[in-house]
Amino acid sequence: MERAINHQETDRIPVYDLIRNDAVIQHYGGRIPTPDDWLIPVGKAINATVDMTRSVRGPAREEEYVDEQGFKYTSRRWTTWITERPFNDLPGAIEYLKGEIQRMKAWRPDKRWVEEWRQNFMRLQAYCGETVLMHDNTPVGIEGLYYFMGWELFSYLLADDPSWVSEFLEAATCMAIRRIHAIADYELSPVAMPYGDIAAKGGPMLSPAFLRAEFMPRLKRICDAWHEHGIKCLFHSDGDLGPIVDDLVAAGVDGLNPLETTAGFDVAAVKDRYGDRLFFAGGIDVSQVLPLGTPEQVREECERMIEILARGSGYLLGSTTELNNPVPLQNFQAMIETAWANKPNMQG
Repeated sequence: MERAINHQETDRIPVYDLIRNDAVIQHYGGRIPTPDDWLIPVGKAINATVDMTRSVRGPAREEEYVDEQGFKYTSRRWTTWITERPFNDLPGAIEYLKGEIQRMKAWRPDKRWVEEWRQNFMRLQAYCGETVLMHDNTPVGIEGLYYFMGWELFSYLLADDPSWVSEFLEAATCMAIRRIHAIADYELSPVAMPYGDIAAKGGPMLSPAFLRAEFMPRLKRICDAWHEHGIKCLFHSDGDLGPIVDDLVAAGVDGLNPLETTAGFDVAAVKDRYGDRLFFAGGIDVSQVLPLGTPEQVREECERMIEILARGSGYLLGSTTELNNPVPLQNFQAMIETAWANKPNMQG
């Protein structure tokens, strides 16, 4: 993995993915995971199939519940979503934000927290064998706003009182940086994932002017913090990042994920422009090709992406977000076997 992300020659194309697929876990891990019994089968499946992953977990209980802040959630197997919020207007949302901002400002990673985090990381690593576990997901904070507020109220906040957006993002960034300096350790992992889903089909969901004023400078501070510890930053956002790739590179990201080509992201153009500076992870469409295609179609798409992105190494093949339940086992096997059978083109 270190050689791949540093654009050095490797014996084959490495695989990066999140394993959230019962059939894959049963095949490679020996049994379908449950909320009470997932670590061994999930760890075995990860160790057998991918070279790097993050967010190792099992399935959620199928239930509805309300958290201590009053958010109502529904959980179904591998996903959870908000169904009701403790506010329904902008003043109520701002009161919620005030509390979250104060919480983030007050949080400090004490010695006990750091030790518990490290023990949990090492426990997961032990079950996942030689697969590289990424450090942690590091939010810039924008998802925390639109996810908990909902897009309608978030849009009103951005238009009517944007100072709260700025204050929330600043508190989230400062908390993230404190966390980074508490846990960063190259010996644990050479890669971390700063993230913020800021794009959709056709381009950014927020204006480039807003992103350049509020998001990119904070992303740079987060990348700088990881870089202080020698750890590379694989930035994650769904959607077409094409219009803002220059800004992401200027902010210091070392890699991009998940490369949603069906959203319009022109990975060939980005590879041509930044192939010696960025590594890439993902690229195999999980909305249509992986769940609906034949194994041969999956192999063809993998070969196509390898031809584009493995010129000079720096490509980790995988799905365009996560390996979820609709993907047939045979299609997943076609994907990873294609990676295993290919080497990067160091003359590219």
